[in-house]
Amino acid sequence: MYSVVKKVPDVQDIQTVTETHTEEGLSAGFESIIGVSKAIKDTIKTAIKAAATDVIVTLRGESGTGKEVFAKAIHTKSGRKGIFIPVNCAALPESLLETELFGYEAGSFTGADKQGKPGLFEVAKNGTLFLDEIADIPMNMQGKLLRALQEQKVRRIGGTKELDTDVRIITATNRNIEEMVQSGLFREDLYFRINLLPIFVPSLNERQEDIKLLANHFLSNLNIKRHEGAQILCDESYEKLLSHKWKGNVRELKNVIERAAILCDSNIISSEFILFASDISKVMQKQDILGGKTLKLHMENTERGIIKETLKNTTSIRQAALKLGISHVALLNKIKKYNL
Repeated sequence: MYSVVKKVPDVQDIQTVTETHTEEGLSAGFESIIGVSKAIKDTIKTAIKAAATDVIVTLRGESGTGKEVFAKAIHTKSGRKGIFIPVNCAALPESLLETELFGYEAGSFTGADKQGKPGLFEVAKNGTLFLDEIADIPMNMQGKLLRALQEQKVRRIGGTKELDTDVRIITATNRNIEEMVQSGLFREDLYFRINLLPIFVPSLNERQEDIKLLANHFLSNLNIKRHEGAQILCDESYEKLLSHKWKGNVRELKNVIERAAILCDSNIISSEFILFASDISKVMQKQDILGGKTLKLHMENTERGIIKETLKNTTSIRQAALKLGISHVALLNKIKKYNL
């Protein structure tokens, strides 16, 4: 499986990404957004302009494009002293969403905290409230949210006092809100309130120039976390990544890289370890053909056979390692692992 490795990528490129974008040292600012494509650069420019204001920003784009990353960057750049609070509006039922956003007074309902509870509009004072999947908020709740945005005041459930709010609002959705407005599924007045400054986050398919850089970034972070030596991608692996249509965008790319790093024991990840969702499904369907073995076990058996054959046809371990495209130490470890 390693004879297909013809050229090792420039290790300096990998080191640069590691030094610049390690997860431990990564801030939540715009410098954390990785990319050199015009599409992503233009989006960053617009977002930086938005950060300098207090207007409501709506981030639009497909799932997995990094809308929350942009929301955090806008918050950081804005200079607001409060905290950044993300809320997945689609994950909470209407009653719970209302209590989370607006809070409640003591004894306002059965099971309520005796001291009451401040809502996130209060908790996020001087900070940013990120309303993700805003298009999934129920119609009745949309009206209550609209009032809070218009008046910049909230009233806790069971309370009578109007509380002033000082919070930056950023919303996000992957849905076509315009169609939802036309279908009566989203309030038109709320749409106009949040759509003052829409920012469209490009899909990964619109950012071809960024795929290699992102892949190296994710792999570098894994190398640092696992402390098992640096893995790099071979040219054929990059080619496979570049030819793929990314339905899951950056999130899918990260999953693909992590899967490859786990499955591959070599320091050079060959293209056969670059597996997409469709590939995984095919492997699962072929479990009987593999004799019930897992994908990793099947690959280990294949690797053992290749190493054994290479050792027979070479005069030294160093020569075998060179032919296989792995380090001398890596080959010694595999010889010990497979008892060769």
